[in-house]
Amino acid sequence: MELALLGQNNIAKVAKRELGQFALFIFLVALVRLSFLAFSPLELSPDEAYYWDWSRRLAWGYYSKPPMVAWLMALSTWLLPVSEFAVRLPAALLSIFTTIAIYFTGKKVAGHNAGIIAALSYCGTIGAAVAGFIMTIDAPLLCFWAWTLFFLWLAVDAWYQGKANTSVIFWMMAGVFCGLGLLSKQTMVALSGATAIFLMATSQNRRLLGFKGPYLFYVLQALMLLPFLWWNYNHGWITFVHTAHHFEQSEKTPLFRLDTFFELLGTQAGLVTPLLFIVLLCCSICTVILLIKKRSFSKDDKGSYDLMAPLLFLLSGLLPLVAVFILSLKQRINANWPAPFYISLSILMGLWLGRFFHYEPASICQQCKKAFRPAIAFGLILVTILYALPFIFVHTSLSGSKLDPTVRLRGWKQLAREADVLLSEMAGQGRCFVVARRRQTVSELAFYMAGHPMVYRWNGVKRRVKSQYELWPGPSDKIGWNALVIVDAHKKLDGLDSCFRSFKFLKQIKIRLGEKRTRVFNAYWGYELEKWTHS
Repeated sequence: MELALLGQNNIAKVAKRELGQFALFIFLVALVRLSFLAFSPLELSPDEAYYWDWSRRLAWGYYSKPPMVAWLMALSTWLLPVSEFAVRLPAALLSIFTTIAIYFTGKKVAGHNAGIIAALSYCGTIGAAVAGFIMTIDAPLLCFWAWTLFFLWLAVDAWYQGKANTSVIFWMMAGVFCGLGLLSKQTMVALSGATAIFLMATSQNRRLLGFKGPYLFYVLQALMLLPFLWWNYNHGWITFVHTAHHFEQSEKTPLFRLDTFFELLGTQAGLVTPLLFIVLLCCSICTVILLIKKRSFSKDDKGSYDLMAPLLFLLSGLLPLVAVFILSLKQRINANWPAPFYISLSILMGLWLGRFFHYEPASICQQCKKAFRPAIAFGLILVTILYALPFIFVHTSLSGSKLDPTVRLRGWKQLAREADVLLSEMAGQGRCFVVARRRQTVSELAFYMAGHPMVYRWNGVKRRVKSQYELWPGPSDKIGWNALVIVDAHKKLDGLDSCFRSFKFLKQIKIRLGEKRTRVFNAYWGYELEKWTHS
């Protein structure tokens, strides 16, 4: 009895120590993310300002994306004054919860070391660092992907342990988080599909198809998507039409495009960091080799059952990643599309380096284990440099150069100040509203101008729907009002001047972004709006 109690005390001490280590790790991650958020000199990116503008008109759907990003921004800016910090705070918090989910998933499958390795590998990537600061659709997607994986494994494990009722609860939790992911970004469909393949991949897993848990997983997702689908139905399925445009190809496109394939390869190695990218792929290849050698899976065979988790993370990580690379042979792929797949692969790597490295091919696995420390160290150094870059570029001659990646996140405050000055100068000439041509300019002016005015977008003669601004009502209720018009210097008015009784050029606004870069706009004054069409 005394030995048993002693053993239990030792286990409790180890568990407490491990939890303390992880708590310290999360505290440091949170401290870095929130500190950078508070002191960063970077202004909102055009996409962030665009989504913030969505958050002022809450809906079940929007032109190009599901509504989650707007809902989260609305909540944050309701709790806090509207500011860059408030808009971006959800990204930092979501990234912390993403890391927590990754750790607990790895820990549940293969112990504390596996969880720490998985969490470290995620935090040591450029992509995770950016997602923890820039508030776009990727931040909630990554978080909900990670938590869906966590509850999926709990559901599968509980079922294999004979705990059917507990498994049902976990399947439902996984369904809720997957539904939240689908309300964040369309990419979440890949995890739903990977789960279906996992359920059909082995004879043991196919027994789950006679159990209600997996069906509840999919039913809950569908129920959560119904309002979004209804919104799309009432708007001509605009989100799906926009998504389909990403996969349209010109007749001049060659059958295979190696340039886009290698471009994607380069961006992925850069976002994951090169060494870590190689280690992730090696661990994935080891898993494939092992699964091919071990074709039968049985609860009675502990070795086979151990491979259920690697199978799940492989199918939700490597499989969609390979699919994206195949697609890149036909077209250009956005660098952030594969982002959630690396969550699955980070957990998979944690399992390999935390427990499974003794499997064959042992030599490759041992090399991966040796390479992990320099890979993660190099990744963390690159992340540190990334956080330092905004301060370096803002205060050096590199500002505005071709090497400056922060250009898109600077200069908007100055443009808004110039616009505010012009509005104040014309204040005595009647009621006024603001118009711009590009959606990026529209959203940045809406955020940074005094009072956050509603800014309207003029989309040219054809008035095709190219953004959320075309789905919202134009200024038809402002007939007789004057307008301050801000147009990028390289953009034409494209008939906007004919909508007013008279139109006057005011000035050219030059926004200096450094010694070698200038953003130029033309400002106009439109007297008395007469129409908002060309008819």
